[in-house]
Amino acid sequence: MSKSTYWRFAIGVMFSVVCGSAAATAVKAEHYAELVIQGKQAAQHQLHEDAEILWQLMAPRLASLPAIEQAQWWLAQADLLQFEHRFAEALTALEQVLALQQLHEPVYLMQARIALTRDDLTRATQACRALTGYSQIDVVATCLLEVQGRAGQLESSYTRLQQLHLRNSNSTEALQQWRLQILAEQAHLLGRYNEALEWLDYPNYFQQPEVMQRQMLDILLQTGRAAEVLALSGVCPKVDALPSDSLLVRVAYAEAQLGEQQCWREVTAQRMYLRELRADALHTADIAYYFSYVAPDGEKARYWAKQNMAVAQEPFDKQLLAAAQELAL
Repeated sequence: MSKSTYWRFAIGVMFSVVCGSAAATAVKAEHYAELVIQGKQAAQHQLHEDAEILWQLMAPRLASLPAIEQAQWWLAQADLLQFEHRFAEALTALEQVLALQQLHEPVYLMQARIALTRDDLTRATQACRALTGYSQIDVVATCLLEVQGRAGQLESSYTRLQQLHLRNSNSTEALQQWRLQILAEQAHLLGRYNEALEWLDYPNYFQQPEVMQRQMLDILLQTGRAAEVLALSGVCPKVDALPSDSLLVRVAYAEAQLGEQQCWREVTAQRMYLRELRADALHTADIAYYFSYVAPDGEKARYWAKQNMAVAQEPFDKQLLAAAQELAL
């Protein structure tokens, strides 16, 4: 699932409206949102427990706050819920924001993102169109072109998105990064791997967010460049400094492709054993990837890929299920 850049852009929009007398109490909402954002990192998931405590303390008091502050709390709550794959609840939280007549742009962006994750292109289109009047035209166009690419118009949407990107070189950094991520995905799906790596800024791999690093590793592995994956990863780090699961399984796959005997497969096996033991709903894609590519097991791969598809139906989720089903034959 490619969400983090989208959310960073949407949450950034949310707090850009904080000003004047609202600032004193909005700090609390901003702190809550920061706990949510930081807690998405694999090593800091426990921050979501802190966020939950803060939400339980504040929820009974929200109605007494000014509308803008209530909206900020509800929007950050929606962000947490979508991360936990509780999409119906996230959408309900977003409706709370709209009822307050606040923060329309980030709400519609999040609605579009959730709809795309669920492969609901009709609702995604509706959310993108609803941005009109609240967003700059290049934001609306970027949103719609991503949906069009998912709807089978990949070649034309990719061409038009490139043109949009060139015409709007002065867009905000967050908007540019979101658009670059979509361009990379579309180039990847079209098999234009070198172009995808250019959009992802491969020479500056370590400066990119995790979702873009994952895309780069996928392309390198697809194009027979597993040695580059291991070169980027270096020697195995300490247990408390391992990369996220989604990166870890890909490095382990590179090691397997090359027949290397470092430590990546070993530590990945340990991590995936724990994920499987806990039936970890947040890592179903990583577990499915592991059993599809690193330690092939058709039945387990298919089971976890189906669990993943129950919440995420984006292009690469579908490819993962296809690989698992082929293995299970």
